[in-house]
Amino acid sequence: MQHHHHHLHYVHLVKKHKQLREMYIAMSLKTLAISMIGIFIPIFLLTELGFTLYNIVVFYVFNTLAYMISSPFTGKFASRFGLRKAAVITAPLFILFYLGLYNYPSLLFNINYLAVLLGFAESFFWIPFITHFIRSSDKKHRSEEVGFLSGSAIVASMTGPLIGGLIITLFGFNFLFLIVSIFLFLSIFPFLFIKETHEPFKCSFKDMKSIAGIKSLKLVSIGGINMVDMVFWPMFLFVAIGTYAELGLIFFIAAFAAFVASFYFGAFENRGELMKVLKWGALFYAVTWFARASFKGALVMSMVTIIGAFAHEMVEVPFNTLNFDRLVRKKYLSEYVVYRGIMTGVGRLIILGIIALFLEYSPSFLAAGVLSLGFLL
Repeated sequence: MQHHHHHLHYVHLVKKHKQLREMYIAMSLKTLAISMIGIFIPIFLLTELGFTLYNIVVFYVFNTLAYMISSPFTGKFASRFGLRKAAVITAPLFILFYLGLYNYPSLLFNINYLAVLLGFAESFFWIPFITHFIRSSDKKHRSEEVGFLSGSAIVASMTGPLIGGLIITLFGFNFLFLIVSIFLFLSIFPFLFIKETHEPFKCSFKDMKSIAGIKSLKLVSIGGINMVDMVFWPMFLFVAIGTYAELGLIFFIAAFAAFVASFYFGAFENRGELMKVLKWGALFYAVTWFARASFKGALVMSMVTIIGAFAHEMVEVPFNTLNFDRLVRKKYLSEYVVYRGIMTGVGRLIILGIIALFLEYSPSFLAAGVLSLGFLL
């Protein structure tokens, strides 16, 4: 299969489509900022603030519920004031969260208020962003655009953990919070050049349900897997490895593997081929999660992290491409994105429930494996 010539389209895509270009830049800056600190937040709670696994589960339950509850309001806000304004609001919300987290020992309120703030920030970023991206992409090049978006976000998120790990090692969390806040502030500017769009939104759960159909289970899977991947696996790995810089390096290599996969599979234009990639990817990804539950040792765990990142893109790129194809034709685009936010939240809560029940990491890895198999349905 000659896929390599398709990659020339990527250059043409960015030149041709100003809207998407500004989004890629905004997305990359924001992803870089969030990825510099993302995997270290649960570790910060664990090591710096001395939280137990149960405390961390409670933190993420509040965070997830805030995301789910605020999703319809974000959809409504973006519809009324425009997607751009909603996306611009997120940077100050994230900055407030990081400021609060760093100063938490001297604050007089419960940390779960910060978890709620983070949920609002995530909702105000993701709901408008996904809506705007689906609306801006065109069918002929959608798999490439999804691959390119995934890839450009990955380039930023690749370097993020590595830089974050080095900054914590050399200067501590204090300096990292500052740097992240600066990048988040800068990420506002590309959004100012994006044409303001008002996506209609009627908050009717019946409409939302009718558009999702069988895909609901897959959305639950995405939420659950992401929860394990972004929170509990980095914590587990950190306990085994013990240094921030090494953890950052492992996630840098893993993100590079994901980057290669997202560009390669993004060049598949044939929808039948994409469907095959999705099925094989789901099996492959499930195996990597089952392996995490049984293997021990820092080196083996690092290898599984890298292979798992590649497999993740074999699921993500085809699933999103096929899903977005279906959605652009529908008038319920905003409703779907909100519904997606709520369903992924359900997946996150399932994982949090499992961890709260066992107070151990490995059952969540097994659960992520089972959820990966959901993409075969």
